[in-house]
Amino acid sequence: MLFSGLPLLTWLVIAWAFFTTILLLLVIYRAMVGMHREEQVFLTEASRGFESESAAASARMAKLRPYIRAATALSAVLAASIAAVFVTQTMQRF
Repeated sequence: MLFSGLPLLTWLVIAWAFFTTILLLLVIYRAMVGMHREEQVFLTEASRGFESESAAASARMAKLRPYIRAATALSAVLAASIAAVFVTQTMQRF
């Protein structure tokens, strides 16, 4: 195997960096989509296009929510695992 000699802590840091990068990209994408969403839509003939655009942006943000929650949870679990492995390895040295 290519990287079989790497210690567990290194693998955890690589996995954490990967999933945290995905999380950051999802949050940035959600912010970009959220810029097109209006909190208050005035119902005039000229704003009918904004209403549908705002509804589409809200639907996209709702679809992103479970992925952002999962990436956040996975990043937090990996961070806690990194801390636990680091503390365990440090305690074994003393």
